Amino acid sequence: SGTDGVIKLRKDQLQDEGELEKVKKKRRLDFLDILLFAKTENGDSLSDKDIRAEVDTFMFEGHDTTASGLSWIFYALATHPEHQQRCREEVQSLLGDGSSITWDHLDQMPYTTMCIKEAMRLYPPVPGVVRELSKPVTFPDGRSLPKGIPVILSIYALHHNPKLWPNPEVFDPSRFAPDSPRHSHSFLPFSGGARNCIGKQFAMNELKVVVALTLLRFELLPDPTRVPIPLLQIVLKPKNGIYLHLKKIH
Repeated sequence: SGTDGVIKLRKDQLQDEGELEKVKKKRRLDFLDILLFAKTENGDSLSDKDIRAEVDTFMFEGHDTTASGLSWIFYALATHPEHQQRCREEVQSLLGDGSSITWDHLDQMPYTTMCIKEAMRLYPPVPGVVRELSKPVTFPDGRSLPKGIPVILSIYALHHNPKLWPNPEVFDPSRFAPDSPRHSHSFLPFSGGARNCIGKQFAMNELKVVVALTLLRFELLPDPTRVPIPLLQIVLKPKNGIYLHLKKIH
């Protein structure tokens, strides 16, 4: 695969003493170099297979899911201009017309955050997860599942459950207002429990930054002739793409 080729190329480069010395002098190592220099508890280097697994995980978790999340968030805002404008006004009041954004700003855009979460409820970037049962589970109706079997949890179905979310197909950011009551496990875009997404907070910050800076510069408009159709794969993708019109804000 392409990943294997990159790993082999970098390992070959590190055989050169000059390149190795340059890397050792760096204050911060690149992601791949960190993995190549990493040691297991036994003091062994990671195998190429282990490195590929780590790279694939970070590329999937940190790239594909964020790209999906942003695409669907932009689509949701484009199709709900009143909420888009309210987000824009919030960002403008915080940042002015500039593009400088700080960590402190990320906690000062509550309505934009509510809209991001509501878009991820409707369009969860990872629509389902697989878990292996570590112990038997018995459901309220008496049916049970044995230990050791894999189960698929549909996050998409959970987020569209009318018992948990009244009128679930309606885009309503007020669902995520601080005083809005909801079950703690009714919203799981990053999964939940001990094996939830390790990059949850980073991803939310990333989404806030990109949404805020985009809304400062552009008005998002839908293309009514090309409505995206959600395709529930490992990552939620549009079957026919997402097409938006961007109108530059002066």
